[in-house]
Amino acid sequence: MKRCVASYCAQVAVFVVALFCIDASATDRPVESPATAVLLSQADQIYSSDQHRFLRILKQLHEQAGQLTPAQHWHLKLLDALRWVFAAQNAKASPLLRDIIEHSGDPALSARATALLIQVEFLRRHYDRAYELTGALIADLPGVTDPAARLLALSEIIQMMNSVGQFDLALKYAREIKATFPSAKGQCQGGLYEAQTLAYAGKLDSGSHEYADAIDACLVSHQAIFANALRLDIASQLIADGQPQRAIALLHRIAPSIRESGYQFHIAQLPVTLAMAYARQGDDADARKYALTALTLVSPGSYSYVVQQADKVLYEVAKRAGHDAAALAYFEKYVALDKESADGAKMQALAYQEVKQEVSAKKLRLATLGKQNRILQLRQALARQAQKTSRLLIALLLVVIGFISLAALWLWRSQLRFRRMARHDGLTGTYNREHFFSSATRVLRRLHREGAAACLIVLDLDHFKRVNDMHGHAVGDEVLRRTVLVIRRQLGDSDLLGRLGGEEFGILLPACPHERGTSVADRIRRALAATPMVIDDQVTLRVSASFGMACSARSAHTLRQLLIEADAALYRAKDGGRNQVVTEACDEATEDQPTEGERATLTV
Repeated sequence: MKRCVASYCAQVAVFVVALFCIDASATDRPVESPATAVLLSQADQIYSSDQHRFLRILKQLHEQAGQLTPAQHWHLKLLDALRWVFAAQNAKASPLLRDIIEHSGDPALSARATALLIQVEFLRRHYDRAYELTGALIADLPGVTDPAARLLALSEIIQMMNSVGQFDLALKYAREIKATFPSAKGQCQGGLYEAQTLAYAGKLDSGSHEYADAIDACLVSHQAIFANALRLDIASQLIADGQPQRAIALLHRIAPSIRESGYQFHIAQLPVTLAMAYARQGDDADARKYALTALTLVSPGSYSYVVQQADKVLYEVAKRAGHDAAALAYFEKYVALDKESADGAKMQALAYQEVKQEVSAKKLRLATLGKQNRILQLRQALARQAQKTSRLLIALLLVVIGFISLAALWLWRSQLRFRRMARHDGLTGTYNREHFFSSATRVLRRLHREGAAACLIVLDLDHFKRVNDMHGHAVGDEVLRRTVLVIRRQLGDSDLLGRLGGEEFGILLPACPHERGTSVADRIRRALAATPMVIDDQVTLRVSASFGMACSARSAHTLRQLLIEADAALYRAKDGGRNQVVTEACDEATEDQPTEGERATLTV
């Protein structure tokens, strides 16, 4: 699933090309401005094959802005939005697209803008908005009869279904495109989505006829970008199948076409795929050369898939060469991007489930309204009946009202449970890592505006592995829960507590000077050490913890810097013998340290 999401995020911009690879007649052209209409049509037609010419036409249209009709102005705004999307300036594209949807009054332009807006929201990691728009698109699909609009809707639904692993649905819509649009362009797009969906589902190899058929259709319809996307997928599969030499030959063969297309993502993807192939073949020199080339072709924050794979290749090459420092640096970059990708996948899954729940709630409300309407009709009919039927009406109403109340109560409790699961750690009841970070970031911003200080404490239970090894994970879980109870008794209502992972916890103390933060940390340390934990009347444990603390007076109101400083202090506390508090303001532990004898008694 993770591989599918990463591939989808890497290829998602290809769909934007599809927004304009349709017959130009699908959009209204004002007859009173034929020359401008021709330029708009040409811009739609050539975008996927000649981006340089597209930008020249766009500049020419802006120079003629005074001669454009209102409808042509809206069309030009759509082309501007597309330009910003391909420049990775999604924040600039979003307001343009919303303006078109809400005010243009042109159904065809609005449909195209909606499809593009879904992609923009997804790339900006507004997954909930993207899935909400997709859900509405699926609901409206039966009423979409315009061929161009329907092609866009189907294409978008396929992309979003693939992003959450709904491969059967994605495959169904891809084959509908092939059945509904018999032209070479339709077969190209339908074949592309069919092949990619089958590949994501693990049902396609590099020699499958679906790849060959789709590439042929794309070449016939002069859709080089789509053909190159498929051939790059084939090359990746060849590498995964242990055939790097064939992948290298294919990549060098399509390199001129990729450079000629001007499509920046493929231009960056080509050298990183070559680097992966050469690394698999054992040619470290060429692998390193192409990986470095790929890094020079991406701008900061864009094409994370390319950067991630390049860092991975450079790490492997440096490791084999014995350059340990360089290998470690590349490995850390690769792991950071890999974690970011995994976190993105989790966010997508949560957003998708939340939207599904909202859709279910809407359906339930509609069903409830329908039942209420039928009840009113029945009530009017029963009112005309004899008195003997009134009791039956009352009983029926009570049953329906009870059902509605139970359903509403169930829905409300499900929503509360879902929100809590998304924010809290299931074992300890504290904030989970993601919610702690987001809440702490908001609090630090507020404190920065108010000029107030803050302290961040990171604590880690000493020798906690021994508890699990000696007494089992059930006892270890109970120790974590009781540890949280001890910590909470030492905190105020405004203090934030979260589980960062395993036996490590984070505490943010708002409006807290350095001295108070040190005092709170030491109170918690002493309370933990002094509190015996009796488990099931059979096991009695005493635990201790090491504390690292950072304050905004030194590290500013930046959560990332506070974490770095607090972690460094925590490591010093561990190295200094554990069961102590160390802050970033000094190199030694605080004065309130246990003796060696006390530490031996308190530490598990």
